[in-house]
Parts: sequence; structure tokens; C-alpha cells
Amino acid sequence: MAGWGWASDEPPHWVVSEVREVDRLQGRLVLTDGKEVWATNPRQLDQLVEGVKVRLRYEITNGRRTIYSVERLGS
Repeated sequence: MAGWGWASDEPPHWVVSEVREVDRLQGRLVLTDGKEVWATNPRQLDQLVEGVKVRLRYEITNGRRTIYSVERLGS
């Protein structure tokens, strides 16, 4: 379904990082290494705040990092 924009450019990536910024209006996370990742569903950003450590899986689709799954680590 490449014509629909669902084709991933690369295999999924796993990363553990700290959240530097949560932009709920644009559905975007900025990680401490400067990477921007984009939510496919606003609920993916629930319970996430600046400074929290996360494990996330993202795919690069059409040059954009999109969140496949995200998990908050610790409290």
C-alpha cells in the first residue's frame, strides 16, 4: 500500500531516551538527543511529560519518524 503512505522506509527502531519536550498540539515528542518523533494517535502522548524516561519504537515513513509504540519507564 505504498500509495497510501503506509510503507515504511526502514525497519522499526527501538530507543530508550528521556523526553525533552511534549507538543500535544502537533502530536510530537522531542527526545534528549534532539530526535523528533510524531504520534499517530494523541493517546500515545498520555502520561508523558518532560523529563520522563521512555522506551519507544518508531518507524521512518516518508522521511518522518512516527511512533509505533511508546512506554513510560519508571515513575
